[in-house]
Amino acid sequence: MSWSGRTRQVIAGCLVAMLGAACTQAASGASGRIDVVGAFYPLAWVAQEVGGPRVNVVDLTPPGVEAHDTNLSARQVADVENADVVLILGYLGFQPQVEQAARQASGRVVEVTRQITLRPSQERGLSADPHVWLDPALMENIVQVVARALVIADPGGTADYQARGDRVVRQLASLDQRYRAGLQGCRFSQFVTTHEAFGYLADQYGLQQIGIEGLTPEAEPSAQQLRTTEDAIRSGKAAPAVFYEETAEGERIGKTVAGAVGAPALPLGTLEFDPAPGNYMSVMQANLASLRKGLQCP
Repeated sequence: MSWSGRTRQVIAGCLVAMLGAACTQAASGASGRIDVVGAFYPLAWVAQEVGGPRVNVVDLTPPGVEAHDTNLSARQVADVENADVVLILGYLGFQPQVEQAARQASGRVVEVTRQITLRPSQERGLSADPHVWLDPALMENIVQVVARALVIADPGGTADYQARGDRVVRQLASLDQRYRAGLQGCRFSQFVTTHEAFGYLADQYGLQQIGIEGLTPEAEPSAQQLRTTEDAIRSGKAAPAVFYEETAEGERIGKTVAGAVGAPALPLGTLEFDPAPGNYMSVMQANLASLRKGLQCP
């Protein structure tokens, strides 16, 4: 077969264009951001804080939606399958659709609670209490796990990930110290909450939660649970306040119980979805203020 000079020029031009595109893609891959998926807000927050400009973070839980209730679209399933790093709490039954998608992921799946001793769960389908992120001390561990995962996925960013991770750990350590100092000498150590999400926090700071609802807010309180929590306040066993999760349902239940016992209802954020315009640190600081008020701390 003989090619004309014009044909040879066209083929040569195409080869040059193809090689140029390949080189451009390689350069983009070397200097571009890695794709990180966070199962819900606290994990997405950690990924963004540690990853900074080197990461593109997708939060699978939409604003206003409980993390327990996360349902994935086809687009989100694809995000999980194609991400460089997928951050989940673990295969706990906390977010079944997210956990199922993570099993099909082509990238690195990180179970951030693997090194944490989890509290047991009595609820069907949930193998452990998932709410570790509400304990600042445990969040330090999670930050370190995420930083290591990003280093493995993107070794070129090692120094940046380590520096940013160390900064977040220092912020959390400072928050932990504020909790320890702020919750000392309180008149009450037991408190009633609409969503039993604060077990790790309570264990860390010498408190005890009494839940109106269980570990999952879908567990509608029974008449017996309502009586038990109301009696705990009336008897003086628990602080004379009801802490409610900042959702419409949580606020409704919290204010109903508070009204029945003549106690104030105070917000206590669970951070299961993006609290914009606030963030993890601002909500945790607001939670400390609510606890200090309700527990009557000096």
